Amino acid sequence: MHWSSITPLCGLVSAGIAVTALAANASAADLGGNSRGYEQAPAAAPPFYGAHSWTGLYAGIQAGYNWANTDVTSLWGQTSGPQETFTYTSSGALGGLHLGYNRQVNRLVLGVETDLEIGGISGSGTGSVGGIHTTTFDWSGSLRGRAGVVTGSSLLYVTGGLAYGSVSSEQYQQKSLTPFTIDSQRKTGWTAGAGIEQALASNLTVRLEYRYTDLGSVSYYSPTLSMRESSDITSHAVRGGISFKF
Repeated sequence: MHWSSITPLCGLVSAGIAVTALAANASAADLGGNSRGYEQAPAAAPPFYGAHSWTGLYAGIQAGYNWANTDVTSLWGQTSGPQETFTYTSSGALGGLHLGYNRQVNRLVLGVETDLEIGGISGSGTGSVGGIHTTTFDWSGSLRGRAGVVTGSSLLYVTGGLAYGSVSSEQYQQKSLTPFTIDSQRKTGWTAGAGIEQALASNLTVRLEYRYTDLGSVSYYSPTLSMRESSDITSHAVRGGISFKF
């Protein structure tokens, strides 16, 4: 082959090599300079458990409405005798203070809370033989555990534990007469319920809660009248509250 024929062929080969090199460089630039030819995966975002932290000590005020069911049995005589039964509802407003501590772990919130309340909760009923019985809740309190789940800036929770309070009862032959039995006792029992709490700011929350309370049986004995009385007391309450976190 003549040298004049080889020279154009060499030129074409050189041009091809140059085009190939330029194409490789452009491809590397499109891949962000990664010599392995793939993009790096972005870092995983941390899990989101709401903008509000529920961990900490808090205190607040609460108010609501309570209605209690009372079943009473009065027995006259040492072992047997005339018997009278009463069934009625006591109701009224209540209000008080609460104090607690929460610990948040991811979406789970665990805590302990105590409260103390007073209120004008009272009621009366007519018995099976015409007597009148009244019950009044002087004050009440509780010591409870709380467990909840965070959803956004809200906390859905259940609560339960010890309940205690002072219960007064009176019995009349007729309402216009002085009561012939008067008794006041401090009782303990249990309470359980559920609620929702909403964060309004980093240190301010509001709540709405329902609780059921059972204070057991209130027993009374009058040796003078030879009368025995037993009252079973259960109650329901709906409360709203405001809490301030420290």
